[in-house]
Amino acid sequence: MIDTLSAPPTNLIAPPVLHEENQTGNWFSLPKTDPVAQHLTTALWDQEVQPVSWLVARLSQAAYIYCEETTGWKIVAKFYLPKTGTDAAYHAEREFKLTQRACKCFTSNKDLRSVQPLGIWEGVIFFKNVIGLTLENKIAIRRNQPGELVCTLETVGNFLSTLHRNSLKRNSTPDFGPAADYAYKLVDNLGKHGVLQNHPSVHNGLGRLIEKWATDRRMWDYQLALNHGDTTTTNFIFPPDGGVVAIDWERSEFADPVADLGHLMAEVTHSVNQNGGNFTEGQILSQQLAEAYYGFLPTNWNPDALLHRVQFYQATSMLRIARNGRLSRFDRLTLVLQAFALLSK
Repeated sequence: MIDTLSAPPTNLIAPPVLHEENQTGNWFSLPKTDPVAQHLTTALWDQEVQPVSWLVARLSQAAYIYCEETTGWKIVAKFYLPKTGTDAAYHAEREFKLTQRACKCFTSNKDLRSVQPLGIWEGVIFFKNVIGLTLENKIAIRRNQPGELVCTLETVGNFLSTLHRNSLKRNSTPDFGPAADYAYKLVDNLGKHGVLQNHPSVHNGLGRLIEKWATDRRMWDYQLALNHGDTTTTNFIFPPDGGVVAIDWERSEFADPVADLGHLMAEVTHSVNQNGGNFTEGQILSQQLAEAYYGFLPTNWNPDALLHRVQFYQATSMLRIARNGRLSRFDRLTLVLQAFALLSK
């Protein structure tokens, strides 16, 4: 349970305003009066020498990396004000606590880690900077590193299985209803605004298939486990010294453990297709991820039941990706048809 704040903050902090040419990936000098730089200096600075000047670069819409120029000391700041407005402090504190909870699942394995939260302040959460390649990067360069991606997927499979088996709620009551409702919403969105606007038979067929899954008793038979909640290929980072670090735990919740796996299987398939491969290659690699996940689980977990349920979550994630208007119409339709095939099994 995540506690609420006792009182709303009075000074929420907005991210720095960067010049047009410095929006993503480039360093930008900060004035000494910058409030975040001042907070870092007074509250989180852990070096022997005092900071002299600060640089900042944008990582995403909400995340920025701060660097002290003379020492190279870096820290990541995630701003909730642009995301949630006046509720920024609550959501920053919530993610801070969710990330702390995730960290506890990996205390016995130094190679499998959650990003370390360092503090929260006025709607901003600070994390230890993690250097390395993301799973997305690893997929993009797989041709230049034969065999490396399979090892990478095995590591991620180990990570997810460790997270789930170390966080089981033994006496929990499963509820498949929200997952089925979300699938209905995705199909409805694709029918009204997406690639299914002119395909009523596919739209209606997906609705009937989801209804069948919603009444399948096997989908309601599982123990809740802590899920990452957003297992995209950009949220797993592989440091040079080995292992994997998972970032971005704001959507973490207790749910069906294979929801994480199914989501990532769909993301891996899509990423391979977008990085010089095709859906067939992506499906093969996603299956290798699943096999690694199952291989690290305790022997008393029923692999057939997991395999059945994971198909639904993989299909749902494909439908979610198919909403992306930046993809070609062919790719979006292919994702929908792959989801249809999974739900038909």
